[in-house]
Amino acid sequence: MPSPTIRCFTFIFEEITSRIICFGDSPVHLTFSPEKHEMAHQWLIKQLGPACIIHSSDSLGFADLLAEFFEGRRRKFPQQTGSPFVEKATRFQKRVWNRIAEIPYGETKTYGELAQDLGSTGAARAVGQACNANPLALIVPCHRVTGAAGLGGFAGGCAVKRYLLHLEQLAMGQKPKTRL
Repeated sequence: MPSPTIRCFTFIFEEITSRIICFGDSPVHLTFSPEKHEMAHQWLIKQLGPACIIHSSDSLGFADLLAEFFEGRRRKFPQQTGSPFVEKATRFQKRVWNRIAEIPYGETKTYGELAQDLGSTGAARAVGQACNANPLALIVPCHRVTGAAGLGGFAGGCAVKRYLLHLEQLAMGQKPKTRL
């Protein structure tokens, strides 16, 4: 059986750039961090060989879903399956990501609140590390997880996190929170 063809593409909305790796139209890695994208790309090359990866400027079907999100018309993405990046995660990371996926559009939770929800009070830092390892940004909306005293970190940078939170709050008709 031949190896799957993997397509990499970049999606740009205003000043936000996301990098996506797809098996067909299904994203297996989505990030706002060029460094994380390159690490994922190199890992796939080691696993599958360089001939399997195509850099594409063609718009994939998933790009339409991203456009809907950035235009404020999409609040949730379909659940993605088959990502080798999710499959290689720890059980704790998967639990964190599943809980993050339940945070409603336009709302936030703190790292500590998520740790408490998972029955791991005191594991806020571990929750933050799981957020940082999230291979499917936006699909698993880790930008909705904040620090107790403010924005917290984000693999794609704090400016991108702030932008995403404000985008959601505006789409919900809310006034953006000033503490972020």
